[in-house]
Amino acid sequence: MRDDLGVELDERDFAKQPLSVAELRELFAGRDPRDFLNPKSPAFKARSLTGKQLTPDQALSLMAEEPNLIKRPLLIAGREIVAGFDRDRMRAAVKA
Repeated sequence: MRDDLGVELDERDFAKQPLSVAELRELFAGRDPRDFLNPKSPAFKARSLTGKQLTPDQALSLMAEEPNLIKRPLLIAGREIVAGFDRDRMRAAVKA
């Protein structure tokens, strides 16, 4: 992915360094954190969740507790956040 985008990336392994609720709240400020839940993850399915049944605060707490609930990769370029493998959006975000 890094070579594909032609930029240097700072990486964070959520399994080794989970994001706190405060970090997630700051990251998703002005956005609905439920949009960043990964409904395809086994962790999501095991909890029998549907994203919109959760409040935004509940979604943040669950993501902090179980990082596998977060869509990945997350690419953050300025105020743009791209979740999942959308190479075209990722390229556009890093070139903006």
